[in-house]
Amino acid sequence: MVRNIITAIFFVIMAIIIMVNFMGCSDMFENPYPWPGDLEIEEEPKYDLDNDVVTNQEMSPAEIEKDNINTLFQLEKQYQEDCYKIEYFFCPPSLFLNEIWEFQLITDTCKNPEEVVYKGPCEQKFECDPSITEVETVLCSVPVETGGNAYGSQEKWCDKGVWKYTDCIICEPEVCDGIDNDCNGEIDDLPIQECENECGPGELVCVDGEEICFGEEPEEEICDYKDNDCDGLIDEGQTNACDSCGDVPEEVCDGFDNDCDGQTDEDLEQLCETACETGVEFCSLGSWVGCTAKVPFLEICNGLDDDCDGSVDEDLDCLCTQQMVGALFPCYESPLICGQGYKTCECFDEDCEQIFMTECFAMCSYENPVPENCDKFKGIIVEELCNNHDDNCNQVIDENLFKGCYTGEPETLYVGICVPGQMTCEKGSWGNYYEDGETFIGDYCMGEIVPSEKDECNGEDDNCDGIVDDGKELKDTDILFIIDASGSMQDEIDAVLVAMNQFATYYKDEEVIQWGLVMGPFAQSKPDTWGSNQVVEIVANLSPFSDFISALSGVNADWATGLEPMYDIIYLSLWNLAPTSSLPWPISDLSFLENFGSWNEVYTDPNPQNFEINWRDDAQHVVIVFTDEAGQSYISMLDQLNVLSSLYHEGISQNDLQQLISNCIDLNVYTFTKPAHKGPASYMGEPAGFEPLTIYGGQWFELVSNPAQLYENLMQIIDDNACE
Repeated sequence: MVRNIITAIFFVIMAIIIMVNFMGCSDMFENPYPWPGDLEIEEEPKYDLDNDVVTNQEMSPAEIEKDNINTLFQLEKQYQEDCYKIEYFFCPPSLFLNEIWEFQLITDTCKNPEEVVYKGPCEQKFECDPSITEVETVLCSVPVETGGNAYGSQEKWCDKGVWKYTDCIICEPEVCDGIDNDCNGEIDDLPIQECENECGPGELVCVDGEEICFGEEPEEEICDYKDNDCDGLIDEGQTNACDSCGDVPEEVCDGFDNDCDGQTDEDLEQLCETACETGVEFCSLGSWVGCTAKVPFLEICNGLDDDCDGSVDEDLDCLCTQQMVGALFPCYESPLICGQGYKTCECFDEDCEQIFMTECFAMCSYENPVPENCDKFKGIIVEELCNNHDDNCNQVIDENLFKGCYTGEPETLYVGICVPGQMTCEKGSWGNYYEDGETFIGDYCMGEIVPSEKDECNGEDDNCDGIVDDGKELKDTDILFIIDASGSMQDEIDAVLVAMNQFATYYKDEEVIQWGLVMGPFAQSKPDTWGSNQVVEIVANLSPFSDFISALSGVNADWATGLEPMYDIIYLSLWNLAPTSSLPWPISDLSFLENFGSWNEVYTDPNPQNFEINWRDDAQHVVIVFTDEAGQSYISMLDQLNVLSSLYHEGISQNDLQQLISNCIDLNVYTFTKPAHKGPASYMGEPAGFEPLTIYGGQWFELVSNPAQLYENLMQIIDDNACE
C-alpha cells in the first residue's frame, strides 16, 4: 500500500513538472530524487531545454522533454532502490489486546544523518495472536424468521492470525445426540431414567449420543448362585458332587464328609512335632491323634537330653550329689506363681543312685511336716526383678522397672552435651517401645545423647571432647527470614516453621544473633477498600531469640492468596543496607498497584517508606527466602495504575535486586524454591529466578516439605555465617 502511495505522489509531481513546462517554465527541481509525502522541494533549473548540451537537434522539444522525464523517473527509481529502507514496526498495544497492529516506516539512509521519509498509519496485521492455540467457547446469535435473534454457542480459535468460528449452535433443551444442545458446556447431560431389559430393571443413560439401558444382561450360566442367563433357574447344570459351586471341597479333620464321597476323615495325616523331634499324626473322629514323635521327659542327671531343650543335664541336676540332697537353692520360675521359691536335690530311689533337681516351689513345701495352709506356688515376696516373674506378688510382672543406659564411649558420659538414657523392662528384657508405642525393641536406649561427628558452632561441646565449639566462636549476625505465606505453600511453611523452631533452639544467645521474620502476602481487609487485599507484614523485626520465638509461635500459616510479590518484599527488606545513591528505585517514590484483577490492593504494613529492617551496622547480614513461585513485582513509581496499564508497569526486576544486593554490606542471600524457579524462570516475560540473587554471596536450596532436610540446610547457613 505504501509503495502505491509513493508511486501516486511521484506521478503527481511529474504532472506538475509537465504543466509548468507547457506553461513556458523550463526549470526543473534541484533535487532529482523527490521524496513521497509533504516535502519542501526547492525549484532550481536542472535542465535547459534550449541548451545544446541537453538539446538533440534530431529530437523535437516534446521528445526532449519526454526523454528528460524518463531520465528523472529512472534516477528516482534508482535512488529509492539504493537509499530507501522500508521497515515495519508493531504499534503500541490497543484496547483490543488480542489484536496485532503495525505501521510502515521508510528511512532515507543516503542522508547524513538518516531521515524519516514516510511513516504510515497503524494497520491491523493480525486479528489475533498466532501463538494462541486454545479453543474457547463463546456466545453467539442468529436471526430467526419470526424476528429477533436466537442465542447459542460456538467455538472460537486463532488460525494464522485470523479468528475462526464454528457454526452457531442454537441452545435448545438437551437431547441424546452427542451435542451440547442447552449450551451449558456439557454434552448429553441428561438425568438418569429407569428402563427395562431381559434381566429386569436398569438405568437409561446417554452414551456417545445413544440411549443405552444399563442393567444386568443375559450371560452364560456359571456357578455363582445367580440366574446369569435370566431363564428363572439358578446354576442349572453347574454344581458339583456336594451340590455347590466350584471344585469339590477337600477332606479336612472335622468329623464331616467334606468331599461328599460317603466317608468321613479318610486318609488324613499331618506332621507333628515335640520339643524332641518331628513325627506323624492321624485324624480320628475329627481329632488329630497318635503323634509318633518322642515326648520330652523331666531332665535327670543321666548324660541325656531328657527334656529335649538342647542341653544335657542342665541347671543344677548334675551338681546334686548325695551330700547336696536336701539343700535349698533360690529360684523364681514356674510353676511358682509369684515371689521367691526354692529348689532342692532329691533321690530317685532308696539307694540314691540317681539324683535330680526339683521344680521351684515355696519355702513352706520343704518343711516337715508341710503346714496345712501352705501354698507351694506362692513364694517369699521380694523386690521386683526383670525376670518375667511376679516377684512382689502384686499380680503385675516386671512393673516400673527402669535402668540407665549409654551406648557412647564411657569416657564421654556427662561430658559436653552427652547424657545417659533409660531403658524399661518388658517380659524379662531391657529395652524401650518405639515411637508407635506398640513395638518393643530390646536394648534400645531412649533419651541418651551421644557424641556428634563434629562440633557445631553453637556454644556447646557437641562431640563431648571437653572443648566447646573446638575453637569456633559465634559472631554478631542478623538473620531475616522472608516466607511466602500463600496457600500453595502450606506444607512447606509447616516444615519451615518446624525446622526453624528446631535449629533456633541451639542458638539462644541474646546478644550475638538477632532474628527477624517477614511473611506475606495474606488476605486482609483494609479500611476504605473493598474486596480481599494482600498484605505483607514484619512479623518480628530483628530481635533477641526470646522475642523472635514468641512471634514465631503465634504464626498461623493457613492463608489463601493470589499475589506473591517476593521481589518487592526482598527489595523493601534490603534497601536500607545499601547507600541511598545506589538504589535502583528511590524508596520514597514506591507505591503498590491498585485495582489489580479481582484483588483491590497490595500493600505492606508498615507502608513502603516505613518498611525498615533494623539491621546492625557491625553484624553479618543473612536473608533466607522461602517461596514456591517465580519472582513477581506489583510495585511501581507511579501512585496509581489501572488494570490495563498495570500489565505494562515497570516494577522491581531481577536486575534491580542484583544491583541492590551487590551494594549491600556483609550480606549473604539464601533462597529456597522449587527447581523450576531456580535460574531460568520468567514472569511476564522477564527473568524471575532466585538463584541469580545469590551470586554475590549465599546459595540456592531446593524447597521441600521435609523438616529434617530443611534443618540440615539451615544449620549449614548458620555455620557458614555466624561462626568465626
